[in-house]
Amino acid sequence: MKELLNNFDRKMLFRLLILSCMVIITMLSVRHFKFTESKYETRTEVEIVPTIAFFIADVKSYNDSIKLEEIVPRSTPYLYSFTVSNFQGDKKANVDLTYSIEFITTTNLPLNYKLYRGNDLEHDITSSTSYTTDDDGMYYKRLYISEVSTLRYNAENTDTYVLSVEYPLTYQNNPDDYSGVVELIEIYVHAEQEV
Repeated sequence: MKELLNNFDRKMLFRLLILSCMVIITMLSVRHFKFTESKYETRTEVEIVPTIAFFIADVKSYNDSIKLEEIVPRSTPYLYSFTVSNFQGDKKANVDLTYSIEFITTTNLPLNYKLYRGNDLEHDITSSTSYTTDDDGMYYKRLYISEVSTLRYNAENTDTYVLSVEYPLTYQNNPDDYSGVVELIEIYVHAEQEV
């Protein structure tokens, strides 16, 4: 009888061991398939970077604009570059020019702006910000850059700038409030002859 019980316990233990192994293998397989499935999910964000080029040869103000459409809140800022040059093809400025930069934006979206010179994306050169209204009561944000740059006439010079536009993630829970809203950024380059 003892032998029968020992044999029965061994068979039962063997069956439990096989059943346990099957349960563990099944759990690992299910877990692996879920991992594999999520492994191929991707989220793409397309970043459109329009490039604007200002050719300044005369003493006057130049302007161009960036129209921000269909942007969404995200953790990384949108980057837009533009250049300021004293030449274009075979045309070149005949005098030394200094210039300053100013931005005027609509306030349709809750955006934050920073301006960088060249590849230095750590030092914001924006010096001050103010708000104005027009005759119709429309609000505008003005960003001033106190840095004045010089382009010497005896060489072909190009200065590159990167405008960083941040749309904070805190607004991602209210997409209906801002969907279809367009933000316009006017860039002004004011050139003067260096004295």
